[in-house]
Amino acid sequence: MITALGFTLMFVIVALILMRRVTPLVAFVTLPVIACLIAGFGLSEIGKFITEGLKAVAPTATLFIFAILYFGVMRERGLFAPLVTFLLKCTKGRPLAVAIVTVAVTAVTHLDGIGAATFLLVIPAMLPLYLRLGMSREMLLCLVVLSAGVMNMVPWGGTTARASAVTGIDASQLWISLIPIQLIGLALVMGLAIFLGLRAQRHLANSGVVTGQYAPDQTPAADTAHLLSPRDWRYWANLTLTVIILVCLFTGAFPLFACFMVGLGVALVLNYSSLEQQNKAVLRHASDAMQMALVMLAAGILLGVLAGAGMSEGMAHWMINILPEGSANWLHVIIGAFGVPLGMLFSPDAYYFALLPVIRDVAVAAGVDPASVANAMLIGENTGFGVSPVVPSVYLAIGLAGVELYKHIRYTVLWAWGISLVMLASAVLLGVVTV
Repeated sequence: MITALGFTLMFVIVALILMRRVTPLVAFVTLPVIACLIAGFGLSEIGKFITEGLKAVAPTATLFIFAILYFGVMRERGLFAPLVTFLLKCTKGRPLAVAIVTVAVTAVTHLDGIGAATFLLVIPAMLPLYLRLGMSREMLLCLVVLSAGVMNMVPWGGTTARASAVTGIDASQLWISLIPIQLIGLALVMGLAIFLGLRAQRHLANSGVVTGQYAPDQTPAADTAHLLSPRDWRYWANLTLTVIILVCLFTGAFPLFACFMVGLGVALVLNYSSLEQQNKAVLRHASDAMQMALVMLAAGILLGVLAGAGMSEGMAHWMINILPEGSANWLHVIIGAFGVPLGMLFSPDAYYFALLPVIRDVAVAAGVDPASVANAMLIGENTGFGVSPVVPSVYLAIGLAGVELYKHIRYTVLWAWGISLVMLASAVLLGVVTV
């Protein structure tokens, strides 16, 4: 019963979100509790599930609130304006060049393997450029999450570390074997960027939009009195503060959410001289920050229920049992091929700590190398992690880009799945994944 409830719960949630019947906040808060009540759990047990889930997402939600507020102030004061101008000159206002730059910048930025950090660095910097050229937010988000997904297999990344812990294989050993597949994945994402960039150029040409100008939803060019110029000392103070935060981010010298908490406090004092101005600045950006933070905390309820009620483990075992006899040596490839949709049902912890051990045991018993099992499952899940409604950093990304979850999934999921399938097929052909 628990297994059936788990599948029903996840399919209903994904379906309702995609059909826009309810908001993610409503789905994540109410449906898991209803499922637990149907399963016979008491209120005290459900409360424990929820508490554990909230503990897991609380740091990310805190990071989200203060990072959105911080970058909102920085954008408002024009920190990224010179960068946008520079990129416009480099790309000559061509959407194709912008799309290619997006993939390249994201790939380099995500070498640290931290999705939240990559989204925080790339999306706020690139979004003004996309809007100025009339390019869609969904396109930016798609290219960023796919580039990050391909790069996410680095040994210090969370997913590879999980796979290493389960299989007992050193994380660096797993990654070295996956480097050729990463290069293929980057080539595929770059090809997608070229396709989408050319399509955007044709669309803009047909619509008569002049590149390099503000899109309709941008602030009019005349309304720039609030922007700081590089000649103002506050601009350089803002830049220095942001660099310090990024150094702390990459070195791990200070918790990421604490960096932005302190950074926001300093930024408000630097940029607004009066208490009234500081309060108004916070209020201007509080809506975006709180709306997605609430969804993220609500997702913690879902994650807590899936793990605490045993739904994740039950779904994993059920999937193994329905496979036809004799498919054991292909099991990891089959699961890897469905890594993107499975990643939308299982949290990373559930995918690697509940599903992977079962797949590993079955495949290894059939004579499959455990490294191949880990590689197959890493390829599938990583590529599509940026479209999963059970990955907290996804809500950070869509919040920064200003895109609704259903629009992001609808725009990106098929591209993510297609790229993951080509990468997995390449891994089999190259012997990175064996059967």
